[in-house]
Amino acid sequence: MGKNASRLAVAAVVVFALLLSLRQLEAADDVSVSCSDVVADVTPCLGFLQGDDDHPSGECCDGLSGLVAAAATTEDRQAACECLKSAVSGQFTAVEAAPARDLPADCGLSLPYTFSPDVDCSQ
Repeated sequence: MGKNASRLAVAAVVVFALLLSLRQLEAADDVSVSCSDVVADVTPCLGFLQGDDDHPSGECCDGLSGLVAAAATTEDRQAACECLKSAVSGQFTAVEAAPARDLPADCGLSLPYTFSPDVDCSQ
């Protein structure tokens, strides 16, 4: 995995960890989170994740909060995780590890997870 892919993988893990931080709800029959919605929610964070901005924007934190709220079921969280992992090889480049690690706290979210680019979306 290249340097840019590793950086985006860290960002994907951050967002996935946000999703995992929600209480477990009953599984739904359908996945209600689309990949385009996931990308749209995370895109405002790119300036921060790529080191261009010192702090995530309000739009970034709102997008992450929206993503967490939308991914209420295990299936939704898994779909969002897979979407973010696929973005590693495509839409997002030059994501830095430190901003990705700091994003949850910078958006006022407290997560008890250690981030890893080797996240298993099936859990």
